[in-house]
Amino acid sequence: MVLNTADNHRQLGNNIFQAGSIAQKYNCQLTRLDFQQEEGLMSCLPLGLNQIEIQRGLTTSSTAIFVPFTTQELFQNGKEALYYGINALSNNLIMVDRKLLKNPNGLILGTPGSGKSFSAKREIANCFLLTSDDVIICDPEAEYAPLVERLHGQVIKISPTSTNYINP
Repeated sequence: MVLNTADNHRQLGNNIFQAGSIAQKYNCQLTRLDFQQEEGLMSCLPLGLNQIEIQRGLTTSSTAIFVPFTTQELFQNGKEALYYGINALSNNLIMVDRKLLKNPNGLILGTPGSGKSFSAKREIANCFLLTSDDVIICDPEAEYAPLVERLHGQVIKISPTSTNYINP
């Protein structure tokens, strides 16, 4: 409840406009109390009375957050769908064939020690076992060499002194 006062009508209009602008900046909407000014004044006084019945409407999207079964699922049931984890809200599997998505690119982001390398190695192993895709890893730290050797892959060392090079 906002009570606007002023010495004259023009100043009152300016005060109302300024209060409305501030409210709008915070995504709030002020409504004038037509034919309820007396009840509004009594409600603004420090008497602990609320004589204004306020009805708040909720849109469907605002109400949907309270419903527990409105979670976004990502599950594709295909022979090349890979496991990416478990949905934190529904506890359902996240299975995706990224080649079927509109944008198949992916990033693995996280803080140190949060399992980024483990997640990447799991995806590489799943891709090796379930698809016929070629996997190419750029690994300056030689972190993935044991996995590549276990999967009978080929490690190619590229350096200024090696016999292997790119773009001759």
